[in-house]
Amino acid sequence: MSDSPAPLMTRRVRVHDGIIGVLLMGSIALASFVDPRFSWLVVLTGAIMLSSTFTGFCPVHFAVSKMMPGE
Repeated sequence: MSDSPAPLMTRRVRVHDGIIGVLLMGSIALASFVDPRFSWLVVLTGAIMLSSTFTGFCPVHFAVSKMMPGE
């Protein structure tokens, strides 16, 4: 048994952050180049992130946890 602390950025956390980053950057690009109404994706993603701080439930983290159960 090792006394070293667990890494802060596990693979699951990196995948989660990558998905959120792609969603945010993609929606900003779509709003800039295609149609400004795509900015609602940024608003909805932010609302989900804000609500997860209070509820502890994040749909993206839930999905990543189901896809990577051993991490």
